[in-house]
Amino acid sequence: MRRQLGTFLTVFLVCAALLSPGASAAPSPAGLEGGISGDLGINGSATYQEVVLVTGEPLVVSGTVMKRQGRARGNTVEDTYTYRLENKAAGLVLTRQLTLATTWKEEGKQITAQTQAVRMRETITVGRTRYTLDEGSSVWNRSTVTVNEPAVSYFAGNVEGRRVYTINQNEGTVTVTLSGDITGYDQPWGRTEVQAIYGTVTSDRTWTTQEQTTDDQGRPVRRTVEHHSSWDGTFTSQVSRTGKFDLKYVPNEPREISFAGGYLETETQEGILRVSYDLPRLDSAGEVSGSRRNRGEETLNLTGTPSTRRLPVPEYVDVGGRWSAADITLLGSLAAWDWQDKYFHPTAPVTRREFALALAHALRLQPPAPPAGRLPFGQAPPPPVSPYRDLAATDPAWPYLKEVSDRGIMTGVAPGYFGAKANLTRAQAVTAFIRALGFENLSPAAASTGFADDREIPTWARGSFAVAREIGLVSGDSFGRARPNAYLTREEAAGMLARLITYLRQDILRDYRDRIFLFH
Repeated sequence: MRRQLGTFLTVFLVCAALLSPGASAAPSPAGLEGGISGDLGINGSATYQEVVLVTGEPLVVSGTVMKRQGRARGNTVEDTYTYRLENKAAGLVLTRQLTLATTWKEEGKQITAQTQAVRMRETITVGRTRYTLDEGSSVWNRSTVTVNEPAVSYFAGNVEGRRVYTINQNEGTVTVTLSGDITGYDQPWGRTEVQAIYGTVTSDRTWTTQEQTTDDQGRPVRRTVEHHSSWDGTFTSQVSRTGKFDLKYVPNEPREISFAGGYLETETQEGILRVSYDLPRLDSAGEVSGSRRNRGEETLNLTGTPSTRRLPVPEYVDVGGRWSAADITLLGSLAAWDWQDKYFHPTAPVTRREFALALAHALRLQPPAPPAGRLPFGQAPPPPVSPYRDLAATDPAWPYLKEVSDRGIMTGVAPGYFGAKANLTRAQAVTAFIRALGFENLSPAAASTGFADDREIPTWARGSFAVAREIGLVSGDSFGRARPNAYLTREEAAGMLARLITYLRQDILRDYRDRIFLFH
């Protein structure tokens, strides 16, 4: 079954939180087996849907979830979520209140977080049958680690849980167990969270009903009939939730206008939730009917309402007709290049300062905001200081250059010297890309990088070229050469930076999402 929801939606599963720099360590709202929700913000309510399996058949419930964010006490915060859900066709009503406590610890560039359900109250009513969560027998825990690399934060985690429901107080129990993995990333060009959760459902119930019949004399009588149902099932929940930016060049019409067109940036929220199940077939009385199984799948495809923004239009007069025109215009729209004089000089070599500034804007690195609060009267903030003799802290670009340097993406060529006016080699550019992504440790053990001029690649850049080739950032020229020691021209730098942006917008997303939905 496929459903389309056209409102702004975020996909959640088992309260997974994306713990990136500056993000709250508190979990996101979720059902224990997966659900979809609108944006709750810090405190708010939103529409919500999930799949309920405790009755023995998959039932989609919908309604609202409300979030109340608690105060942080030290490095621990508690958030409470209240759910009111129903399936009118099945006569099902679900109420739930869930309080999650998250404790986090930051060590260097890593953040570890432990989340557990400290309060769980839930009631599911289907007709005359009520499932009540036994809080004392139910547990839910999640553990995640986030690694903050220079331009991307990556996270991974595990989740385990068990929920035990009593049926009509004394008729039996339903037990749901689950475990799974969570992985994802967060960076200015997109964020993705993918999850694979595997679970079981076990039910054992004995109940009685009153049935109308007749005695030997044909007189109507009521008799008590005992029923027993014992069954088990399995389920798999797979989720991808994505926020991404698309870039599209939009030409202007009519032609009588001072600029030909410009780039449109569109931000969208997308998500996929797929629940596969293997359950028994039940008759109208709720007892197992034969040995055949009820196997199927529920899939939700989600697309949020997009938001758009027109980017500034650079007015270069010397790039028309060049192979690099689109890349140069894109980078100019992102303020990566200065275009006030209208000349880009595409064939001129790019300097290390120019490339570092362009890379900062391509990665959308943001200098930290100044400290809040007022200084004492007559006291001025200390002036910024540059560790490089050839880069002044008074340079208007210094806040961005400082980010590139402080994050270890590009550092000096010698003690106290950034090499600001030196021309940039292709090896230096590729190494900066791999450092920004945090992929230095992904270098394969193979002796060759795969390029025709492998022997010309400096030792310090070999790993970066191997990784860049593996993930598709560089592919070599028509002869298969990397040309590692060649100086980059400004248009070649624009082409490489545009390729990096495409990787961050599209390629890394496919790697994460396809691993879950194609290989699980």
